[in-house]
Amino acid sequence: MINLDNKINKTIVGFNTGHNAGCTLIHNNKLISIAEERLNRKKYSEDYLYSLVYCLEGLGIKTSDVDLFVSSCYGNRLENEYKGHLKSIVNDNTKFITVDHHLSHAYSSYFLSDFDESIIIVIDGLGNLNDTESYYIGKGNKITKVGGNNPNRSRYKGIGRTYETFTNFCGWSAQEAGKTMGLSAYGKDKYLNVDLFQINENLEISSKCEGKYINGALNFIKENNLDFGKPESGYENKDAAYYVQSQVEKIILELVNKLYDKYKIKNLCVAGGVFLNGIVNQRILKETPIENLFVAPCCDDTGQSLGNALYGYHNYFNFEKRIELKTPYLAREYTEEEILDVLEKKQEKFILPYEVKGCDIYYRKSNDVESDVAKLLSEGKIIGWFQGASEIGPRALGNRSILCAPFPHEMKDILNARIKHRESFRPFAPSIMEEKVKEYFDIDDISPYMLKVPVCTEFAKDKIPATLHEDYTGRVQTVNESQNSRFYKLLSEFYKLTNIPVLLNTSFNDNGEPIVESPKDAMVMFCKSDLDYLVMGDYIIEKNTRR
Repeated sequence: MINLDNKINKTIVGFNTGHNAGCTLIHNNKLISIAEERLNRKKYSEDYLYSLVYCLEGLGIKTSDVDLFVSSCYGNRLENEYKGHLKSIVNDNTKFITVDHHLSHAYSSYFLSDFDESIIIVIDGLGNLNDTESYYIGKGNKITKVGGNNPNRSRYKGIGRTYETFTNFCGWSAQEAGKTMGLSAYGKDKYLNVDLFQINENLEISSKCEGKYINGALNFIKENNLDFGKPESGYENKDAAYYVQSQVEKIILELVNKLYDKYKIKNLCVAGGVFLNGIVNQRILKETPIENLFVAPCCDDTGQSLGNALYGYHNYFNFEKRIELKTPYLAREYTEEEILDVLEKKQEKFILPYEVKGCDIYYRKSNDVESDVAKLLSEGKIIGWFQGASEIGPRALGNRSILCAPFPHEMKDILNARIKHRESFRPFAPSIMEEKVKEYFDIDDISPYMLKVPVCTEFAKDKIPATLHEDYTGRVQTVNESQNSRFYKLLSEFYKLTNIPVLLNTSFNDNGEPIVESPKDAMVMFCKSDLDYLVMGDYIIEKNTRR
């Protein structure tokens, strides 16, 4: 939850109905936002009732206090005045409006940036109808659409769907495109001169795949006589992963250059799930005339509810002052009483499952938790780190994280085998003190949301090997004191002990699960996993079996 400088006399709810659904609420100069999956514990959840109740309770209001509900979906557009589950709760139809999926993405990017003028690009698997690419110009408090894909072209020929097609070829679902990006670093460029995409003079993009899902990739591979191995073979399809990743980078860079040539604007805002691809984002800054790039931490559909609320705020109620995104921690904070309810197993706040009730734990309250935990990390311990409000978006940014030292090289495999259970080719992220980032990575700016993937410096290679990918890149999170003082202090204390200002940071969850939200979720994960310690607030918890 964040406090706003703005004087807002309206209460606005944004919610979305598709995958990665959630809710955002603006009320009384406060903003709170959360994804549904964090609450119902179902990854990529499509509903919004838990998150709506969470936001209402977090700000102490009722549905009757809400002035405007703004919703969106993907696929077919929602009807005007869509009410969904609220049909029997709120009688006033005039309180409900809907917004286009891609326009919501544009609002969640441009209006959270500090740009007065910007090119805006939205690329995802599917917006409304056949939308897969959309281009806008943001100027002042107005967004104008200036282009996008041909609406008559198959959605399966869009950039996002094509990437998903090759992800299916590798053996994974559309929601697991991050695996393809990770695997791409292990592949080779076998077909440099075979283009996957084409772009016309209207900047309409189309892939050359014919067919839906995996069939699109199979048909393209057969037609062009390519050899990427047996389909659905995971790691063995590494050259296919390399191919689609490199082709997506190539077409997006071409698009950005053409939009810059046309509009001569050096600011760029991007949104849509494709821009979770931090390799693309880093190359935009390195290889195009764009000087300033903004990517929100929730650039995928977890940002739809936030974009919807901002649409209501700026477009419907015509508020002019921007809502500043000073921090990505937009959920509510849990009290010490709630933490102790779980630690002492009182069950006054949270009903605990047997795996927690039967787990024999020991805990103590630290007077200097950052210093104490830094020492444990320097000794090779793996820590579940639960602090403050949870992050918006799919990345753990230091409040719902699993942390360990970035060395030795084997630490990545230890973490995977004991706790995360992910494919060995998927990298973990380095979180680094902001002022130290240029010593360790070839990057010209900050990367607070893990959405840029620069190459490391020679100096860094033997210092933080567990956080570096096969190609010596890292999905960097830069951390400063004003954005997250406790996490920054932890990094600082670790630096004092090791002379390394970096921690390996991965999301606080097991493979295939949502990131933990509550003290109960954190304790469940701790009790069922091989974490060495759990740290919640100032409390350091361990299992008695480790004593």
